[in-house]
Amino acid sequence: MVAEDTVFAVLYDKFMFWSILVGIFTFGWLFLAMLRYRDGVEPDTTHIDHIEVGSFPVDRHNTKLEVFFYVLPTVIVAWLIVLALSSNTAVWVIPGEDDAHDMKITGKQWFWEYEYKDALTWEDDPAITYIDVDWSGTALAVSSTNAAAVNVSIQKGADALPGISLDTVTGEALAEVTFDPYKHSIVEVTDADGNVLHTWMHIPRQHVFSSALGEDMILPCDEAVVFEMHSAPSDDSNPNYIGVQHSFWLPEWGVKEDLVPGIEGGTYMTITADDPGTFPIRCAEYCGNQHSMMIGQVKIVAAEGADCAVDTGVKKSGESPPAGGAY
Repeated sequence: MVAEDTVFAVLYDKFMFWSILVGIFTFGWLFLAMLRYRDGVEPDTTHIDHIEVGSFPVDRHNTKLEVFFYVLPTVIVAWLIVLALSSNTAVWVIPGEDDAHDMKITGKQWFWEYEYKDALTWEDDPAITYIDVDWSGTALAVSSTNAAAVNVSIQKGADALPGISLDTVTGEALAEVTFDPYKHSIVEVTDADGNVLHTWMHIPRQHVFSSALGEDMILPCDEAVVFEMHSAPSDDSNPNYIGVQHSFWLPEWGVKEDLVPGIEGGTYMTITADDPGTFPIRCAEYCGNQHSMMIGQVKIVAAEGADCAVDTGVKKSGESPPAGGAY
């Protein structure tokens, strides 16, 4: 689960550790005192630690032990405060523009819009699919050692370009197609039945995905992502209506932030995803009759030239693909 990696989960584990440690000591001493010094037990006058029920041992006490009982809890409380403050710093310090992938999230009634303030080019892990796509300049090259890969479909902006076929012997395909960094482009490698085996995608700046159209937000792994979040009406027909409050919630990361209508600069939230996969988006603030429709998905992918740390499913060095297809 992704939330196990968050600063909140780490903080919870640390607090739980110290709570259990203090609890064991405190309740251990409590039960010992209840058994040893309970009413009805004859006082033991031979030991310095004799305690008589109902009286405070003013004439006989252990100064070092009493100081220890004050100092140790103070140190533990101070340490927990340091842990809590350090976690707040990690959450609220917004990375600089050059150190993060910037997104603009807009909550409307009742869907999400994801606008890319930075471009993103990504593709499925070639170590898993055994397919690699390289599109730059005026050439699109596809190479594959996956026996199931047959066809390549190309979409550039709103246009579906003629597809190409992979050579059955070399597993190579080449097309003269000019790459346009300002257009949303998709290359999909499919098998004979049309099933997608590998996806390459370029998302330009200012491109918008919408959950109303069933589109996912796509983010790079192992890179800080800064969300600038706004609440806005679905249409501008009523200039006096500025929308309602939403709350952008990523349950798997254990984080959420309110989208407040009327705040020109918006609100901000930062995450860093280190696990690939598809995860839910929810609205944690009641926003009207179709609040339940404020759902979406975020897909964590590896940016082109990078990879995500995956514990399973990645082939080992020198390992061949299974016969007839990919993993």
